[in-house]
Amino acid sequence: MHDSAIKRVTSLADARRALTDIVPAPTETATLPLARADGRVLARDAHASDPAPPEPRTTAAGVAVHASATLDAGERTPVRLRESAGPPDEDEATPVSAGEPLPDGATAVVPNGAVETAGGEISVTTPVAEGQNVADVGSDIEPGDPLVPAGTRLTPALLGTLATAGHGNVACYVEPTVGVVPVGRPERVTATGRTLAGLVARWGGHPEARDPVEPESHAVRPALQRDLTRDVIVTVGGTEAGDESVVPGVVDTLGERLVHGVAMAPGRATTLGVVEETPVVSIPGTVVGSLVAATQLVRPALEQAGGGTLSPIPTTEAQLTGKLASVPGERTFARVTLDDETATPVATGAATRWSTVASADGWVAVPEASEGYDAGESVTVERWEL
Repeated sequence: MHDSAIKRVTSLADARRALTDIVPAPTETATLPLARADGRVLARDAHASDPAPPEPRTTAAGVAVHASATLDAGERTPVRLRESAGPPDEDEATPVSAGEPLPDGATAVVPNGAVETAGGEISVTTPVAEGQNVADVGSDIEPGDPLVPAGTRLTPALLGTLATAGHGNVACYVEPTVGVVPVGRPERVTATGRTLAGLVARWGGHPEARDPVEPESHAVRPALQRDLTRDVIVTVGGTEAGDESVVPGVVDTLGERLVHGVAMAPGRATTLGVVEETPVVSIPGTVVGSLVAATQLVRPALEQAGGGTLSPIPTTEAQLTGKLASVPGERTFARVTLDDETATPVATGAATRWSTVASADGWVAVPEASEGYDAGESVTVERWEL
């Protein structure tokens, strides 16, 4: 099944829609401490348990005082207070930093710009009102406030918010398990299989990376059956020309192949199927074809299986230094290098060379309706996630 021989191709948009039909949403959850929840997907809406701040906090660096003691303060008539190391009396001031708890008894903070310190005495030159430069209990977050909705992928900042509002543990979806099955000669598919396993882990999945299996039905069949307990199976290789076009046939025998090829280049020999309710994404073993297919189809499959979206792929706007050709009707992913605000095409036909991955900074996705871009045009470059 050579790429050019695949006649029943499906548009990339339709292939993604097919994924939504065959990849189940997650149901299994695990309660994790916040220290282990970075990057995981929240399974239930999180609301505040405690107020934030839990006690009055200073919002400026300066001295904590009784506001009434500063009423007569002025540039020419400063109020002089004794420096205190603890809760201030009415004739005292306690040095504080922004964000720390307000000392007991104090009712306001005079900022550093309005105080002078000399010999254990603090002169206040500006009066402050009660509550000035002070955050009240719950002024940021009140108990019961919604914090993070279910389906959100947790970040360090969100974990900090949860911790501030009284959460020590959170319910997260269990990471989807992914069987990664390289099919073909080891020297051809081992590297792409390992790369895919690494990407699966980066995209929130739990990969089970297998050793390569021969491109023969008697080897591929048990390899797929072994991983039917996984949430998703991804095969690498075994979809291309000649004797190695074995995976689609095995999927047809064991289950149902829904997509017989995808209108994208490279990566046209990608197929989607289902075996005993387990989705099978079969991507080419070629270097760039596997990366394109993984990014365009395995990544969204893991988003759905994991219950939450991933951060958008970073992009850069650049001006082409050369022409990018494309075949109408296919989404073409053309590699480029970036230099400041320019993008230079890289060996668009060398889909089997790792060097074109190492030398490129990303690719330009040329739409199906386009015949390509001319030199000088502005394009959007999707950065490698490698």
